Amino acid sequence: MYIFLIFFHLLVCLALVGVVLMQSGKGGGLAGGAFGGSAQTVFGGRGATDFMTRATMVLGGLFFATSLVLALMSSNITSTRGKSLINQEARKAAASAPAQMPQSGGGAGAPAPAATPSPGAPSGGR
Repeated sequence: MYIFLIFFHLLVCLALVGVVLMQSGKGGGLAGGAFGGSAQTVFGGRGATDFMTRATMVLGGLFFATSLVLALMSSNITSTRGKSLINQEARKAAASAPAQMPQSGGGAGAPAPAATPSPGAPSGGR
């Protein structure tokens, strides 16, 4: 189903590009001068613009719908297949961590650490 939707989406994209490129500009531009003003009458007078506009709207809607469906399907595929890398690493770290962290600093039988000045600290005497 996913492959079929990708193929259909590709066809809609190509058709949309083709329909947009076949439309003539509103001002005429070079089309009016190069073809003697007959560019509007290739598909008939005013009917071609209506058909092209309607085809553009339909293909644009199909493009939007297929994009949305493909995005939803791909997010479901990745969420059921595997979790994020951060969650996996957090689970590994929790599994390898010790069950209980040892208490540090001043237990009943532990001596208090002696306060020693750091080598760069100024001494009290001058």
